[in-house]
Amino acid sequence: MIRRKVHLISAVIVVVVLGVGVSFYFFKSTDAALLGTIEDKTEWVAMHPKEYRDAILKANQNKSDIILTLYRDQASKESVIAFFEAITHSRQIAEVILKYADEFEIEPSLVFALAWEESQYNPRAVNKNKASIDRGLFQLNSKSFPSLNVEDFYNPDLNARYGIAHLRWCLDLAGSEVAGLAMYNAGTTRVRSDSTPKSTLDYISRIQNFQAGIEQLFQQELASRWVIAEGGVKPAGQRAGDARLASVRFPLLNAFRQP
Repeated sequence: MIRRKVHLISAVIVVVVLGVGVSFYFFKSTDAALLGTIEDKTEWVAMHPKEYRDAILKANQNKSDIILTLYRDQASKESVIAFFEAITHSRQIAEVILKYADEFEIEPSLVFALAWEESQYNPRAVNKNKASIDRGLFQLNSKSFPSLNVEDFYNPDLNARYGIAHLRWCLDLAGSEVAGLAMYNAGTTRVRSDSTPKSTLDYISRIQNFQAGIEQLFQQELASRWVIAEGGVKPAGQRAGDARLASVRFPLLNAFRQP
């Protein structure tokens, strides 16, 4: 009887010891995991939220436009012109838009998207309003540009120059791309008085979607063929002559190009 009690007591002691050991291990593992989680979170809050926001905004402000960078370098300039010639179906239109986008420091993707929305790259496009007429590539309004005669509006170089200069003015006045495009379409008075119509908001959305498409296609078709370094632009992994030859061929553009 005594021997049974001793065995029973021993079994209880073993169970208790094992239970304590398992509990200790469990709580130790849980504490370690919790501590690791806290440490992980600590890494993410090492900077104040305002510092993160400032870093993001600064990075966006200092972003260089890859299209302008490649356009400004003689090694890749012809490739950029050829790319936009494929989009516009006109070398003249591609050249004048790139020239003035460069001069007025505006992202070419935005300018080409605007020209598409305004005229679909038709230099003879006309839109009659109640008291005025919009004409040409950038649909310059007859009241806004009274110094131009009728044929001036249809001159691609003049129309692009005045249209892109006006866009630059709208962007600077508005302080943002969205508000600048709104002013270009609806006028400064309506935007400043918070009377921007829904049609203008839809107009901006279409331009931004087209702009994003240009940038994505440019990256796929052309930008990946060049390396931008401090010393300039160099072909990526191929001889310069081969890169220049290949850069005027755009498989995706040719696949979707309409006659």
